[in-house]
Amino acid sequence: MRGFIRYQFISYIRSLKMIPPLTVFGLWVIILYTYKDVPILSSYAVTSIAIYLIMAWITMSIFSIEGESEKHILFMQLGSKLRYLWGKWAICLFAAIILIIFSIFYPILMNNFREAIQPIHFGLSIYNHFILALFGIFVGTFFSVTSFASKKYTWLSAILVIVVSISYSGLVEKVGLLKWGLLLFPPVMNVIKYLNGEDMVHIGQEFWLAVLWGLTYTVVGFIVILKMFLLKER
Repeated sequence: MRGFIRYQFISYIRSLKMIPPLTVFGLWVIILYTYKDVPILSSYAVTSIAIYLIMAWITMSIFSIEGESEKHILFMQLGSKLRYLWGKWAICLFAAIILIIFSIFYPILMNNFREAIQPIHFGLSIYNHFILALFGIFVGTFFSVTSFASKKYTWLSAILVIVVSISYSGLVEKVGLLKWGLLLFPPVMNVIKYLNGEDMVHIGQEFWLAVLWGLTYTVVGFIVILKMFLLKER
């Protein structure tokens, strides 16, 4: 398994597919923190959304390293289709951790925030960046390893899901009937709503319910992907 992860990592680096998403993300963060004295929570909300978008991009590029024939050869070498999936996810998580560390510590090191960062800010930033990174990996994986959308529409479908999930509040406000159907989309706005206000935040029951829903969606979503992947590749 370690050999496969190492092989995937080297293959991804050599493919140069990581350059566009990493460049876009790096520029996004640097431009965001061009000015000093920016608010903490709302700034982290922006970089959380950025990680969501970029991780979907990175995940789809990681799953596109090899073709169908190479993939089936890897299945045989690994002795398990699940090991293939777990290995891919390991690379995705490694990329996500790098982006999260950069997102959180860059403005701190550059002294961009208008006030000193508190433990509550730090905890919220880690949670939001990590859960949205998982949402991005979920979306990217879903359209890479399942047969939900035809191959030529995978990127378009992923973009559609991302846009709808980010626009959830506005869509529900305009068309209330969409509320239940949109529960199938990653609850992005439900997660980051605690980063959209002032730098003072109250952690209460509503917050923990939002955390529970975000974690539940993630766990159930990845289980669904596992099942759909195995059905497709049987």
